[in-house]
Amino acid sequence: MELSEQLAAWCADGSKVFPSASIKRAEAAIADVMGCVLGGRNEPAVIGAGKITPDDGCGRSSAVTHKRPISAPWAALINGCAAHALDFDDNFFPPVTHASASLVPALLALAEEIGTRPVEVVHAYIAGLEVEAQIGKVVNPSHYESGWHATSTIGAIGVAAACAVLMKLGQEGILHAISIGSSLAGGSKRQFGSMVKPMHAGFAAMHGVMAAKLAGAGVTGVTNTLQGKWSFEELYAGSGDLGVFSPEMFPAARLAIDEYGLVAKLYPSCMSSHLGIDAMLALAEDHVFALEDIKAIDIHMPEFMVANLRYQTPVSSSEARFSMNYCAALALVHGIPRMSHFTEQALTDKKVQRLMPLVQMHVRQILPEAASLPWGGDCEARITLSDGRVLEHQAIYPKGCIQNPLTEEQQRIKFTECARGNTSGADANGLFERFSNFSQVAALDSVAQCLRA
Repeated sequence: MELSEQLAAWCADGSKVFPSASIKRAEAAIADVMGCVLGGRNEPAVIGAGKITPDDGCGRSSAVTHKRPISAPWAALINGCAAHALDFDDNFFPPVTHASASLVPALLALAEEIGTRPVEVVHAYIAGLEVEAQIGKVVNPSHYESGWHATSTIGAIGVAAACAVLMKLGQEGILHAISIGSSLAGGSKRQFGSMVKPMHAGFAAMHGVMAAKLAGAGVTGVTNTLQGKWSFEELYAGSGDLGVFSPEMFPAARLAIDEYGLVAKLYPSCMSSHLGIDAMLALAEDHVFALEDIKAIDIHMPEFMVANLRYQTPVSSSEARFSMNYCAALALVHGIPRMSHFTEQALTDKKVQRLMPLVQMHVRQILPEAASLPWGGDCEARITLSDGRVLEHQAIYPKGCIQNPLTEEQQRIKFTECARGNTSGADANGLFERFSNFSQVAALDSVAQCLRA
């Protein structure tokens, strides 16, 4: 079986029952990203997407920019963009995608349109993650390192498969949804720091819904688009170092959501900055020193992390999220980075401004023991003080990963911080509880209404 066929067959297996632990992980991810959707609803990119969306009242899906329901593809676009607008949403490895930011908005929008139950959304979400993981094993690290934003490429295909599962299209329909999704895949990391970057999650969500709906309408494509001549693998990752996919092991392997988990962010910035932030927070907690005594801050990370954090002197909140200089200085001055730290006013903080030029990033050779880490390596950080002391810390497991998870209280605080004033009158704590137990919610109406403007 070619990969597309194997994924379609796996997704279409109606006898598959996911473990309760997998379902709880999925529900935690759904709650996390729905907080991000609410928190990002007023961001410029989201408002812009809302302006071009038809408001004819003919749809059934809720969007954060509209009072009346709209069509599912447009709702997926808007809510997907909102989910990723703060760069506070989770990361998923090995595809290196912001998986939940596209999967959840797409599945919710489609579920509202076709009238499916929340428990079916959770099942389709886990299936979509699995598709993204297996494709990621084939094309990464070359795909991501060459500049593709996998959220918008691999993500579009994973969302297409998940939506086809939700629509119960069967093996053939899922196969063609994957095929159509592969033709909608696109998006460069060149957009990092711009308003288009969060649109990538929206594009993946919208395109996934479109691909599944087209497959459901009888549109068919080539069945083996992921491997072979002119395939996704050859065109998007053929010139570099490719991963290894074992067809014979895939069906019996652990679910990707259990093997890799999702990295739920504690900081609203690019994932590549998180090990550096973790290191700064650890050094500040473990040692006593004055900020005025810092002479140098050296952060050693894998090359792709350094490349992602390319704004040494950010001039906007979006650029600040992709600046190790800003994030490291911020962590030393204020502690855990919060949403309020990524504003134009926060960028003018004099203490942070003084430390930013002292931060230097260095490409770190990936050590053998770190090479197997799904996020691609570790971080070695050093702070040199005026008295000659050199403080060092190695950060390996980013806060929020399966080995270093957020506590339930941290999850709740993050959700309520994002949702505060953005829930259309709904109680934030009550919403968190419902999203955290999404499989048990009787109907989508009770949670979807919080999205409407």
